Amino acid sequence: MERNLVIIVAYEAEAHIGSVLSRFPQVIWNNPSWEVLCIDDASSDRTALIAEEWRRENRRENLIVLRNRDNQGYGGNQKIGYRYAIDRGFDRVVLIHGDGQYAPERVTGIVTLMKQQNADVYLGARTWSYWSARSGGMPRYKYFGNRVLTFLQNRMTGQSLIEYHTGLRAYSVRFLASLAFDLNSNDFHFDTEILLQAFHSEARIVEQPIEAHYGNEICRVNGPVYALKVFVATLHYWMIRAGFLNSPQYRRPQSQRYLDKTGSRWSSHGIALRKLTAFKPAKVLDIGCGNGFVAQRLKDAGISIHGIDCDDYSKKVKWDSFTRMDLDRDEFRLDVSAFDAVVCLDVIEHLQRPEDFLIAIRNSQKSDTTPVVILCTPNIAFLPVRIALLLGFFNYSDKGILDLDHNRLFTRDSFLRMVRNAGYEVLDTVAVPAPWDFVVPGVAGRFLAALHTIAARIWPSLFAFQVIAVCKPRQNLAVLLAKAERFSDKGSGQAAS
Repeated sequence: MERNLVIIVAYEAEAHIGSVLSRFPQVIWNNPSWEVLCIDDASSDRTALIAEEWRRENRRENLIVLRNRDNQGYGGNQKIGYRYAIDRGFDRVVLIHGDGQYAPERVTGIVTLMKQQNADVYLGARTWSYWSARSGGMPRYKYFGNRVLTFLQNRMTGQSLIEYHTGLRAYSVRFLASLAFDLNSNDFHFDTEILLQAFHSEARIVEQPIEAHYGNEICRVNGPVYALKVFVATLHYWMIRAGFLNSPQYRRPQSQRYLDKTGSRWSSHGIALRKLTAFKPAKVLDIGCGNGFVAQRLKDAGISIHGIDCDDYSKKVKWDSFTRMDLDRDEFRLDVSAFDAVVCLDVIEHLQRPEDFLIAIRNSQKSDTTPVVILCTPNIAFLPVRIALLLGFFNYSDKGILDLDHNRLFTRDSFLRMVRNAGYEVLDTVAVPAPWDFVVPGVAGRFLAALHTIAARIWPSLFAFQVIAVCKPRQNLAVLLAKAERFSDKGSGQAAS
């Protein structure tokens, strides 16, 4: 049996709380599938007392009334309710305001719609129509302020919501349990931050046009201050999404942090694939293959593909072979001379000793056949990082140059020097631009990526976001010794044994 929780957040709502409770559909009362939680946020009036009296008089056994000892704020009050829902194993939560601005009559329909759409988030959008909003009493300045702010947020996040600022919301508890919502603001822009978390986790969102209702309730939101906080929170999210910042508010599972970049002609993976296919390899070793985005492209091209990763991605691609290996701890066991090419993209910066890793690859060769090796790593000397350091900032992020999991960072020159010192001949290098086409949608992103490509070619140490090295390992001493011939003073030579 699925269980649904309605949370009523209330503050100084003694004039409205009784009528709000009376407006709920009768089907939810004393129904084991439903519970109503009214949380009074330390009101100085009789809000909690009236709600409790209403519960007793109407014999509503599934109404729970809580009262915070200290005021937690609009966002803080929601946090308590969502924690209650998670701890008690509910399936969905519907948020209702204690001042009656949003219709309690809708709660059953909201849950039905969420089930039908398999939604993680429900939003009741008031601003879908100017005339509907105005007929419901929404002031003109609030309508246009809402629309302008929503437009800006959609542009910054790449979304297309009707309204970000509605208070009629619902969430699946599974979704809430995956978020660090306790780190969000306790203020009114909590609602924006939880939506940004929904975008970051790729939650399924459903919007429904609703009527606006403005009565004699007291608005406690300072409009300009609220708008500024919303803008700053959205900008913060944009910078995290772009890889400039990091926050524990926005965390993805490891498997979701890295996107398929093979379809972008400007990405490191797209460029590496073009470089690789120019060598026409028949058999490729993908080291640190992860979800297998690159491998799948090679497989589709009819190339035999073999994967290595510390995690089990053996079912992601129809590998010709797959080996689990911790590149920092395990002995490198494969003979790379058995392959035509080796790709190792966005891997060496995660290792503790990448020099030893490259030497191990070179020393694994057992014949004089040497594969082409394609390596890629971020450029720590990228201009924005230099500017941030100049201003005193050094911020790790979920992805990008300052990924939280990066152990070693390189400039273009130090990277190429390490490759050469490990015994490799560098055949070619490519300065990779920033992933503008992922950060900025549409034509603008593609234009910025193309422009950045030109700048990176002109001054790679400053403008390269990443560096690709196409190289070949020199033959190791074991192979050279096996090829050496024993000299004979009779004029003939034989291989050293």
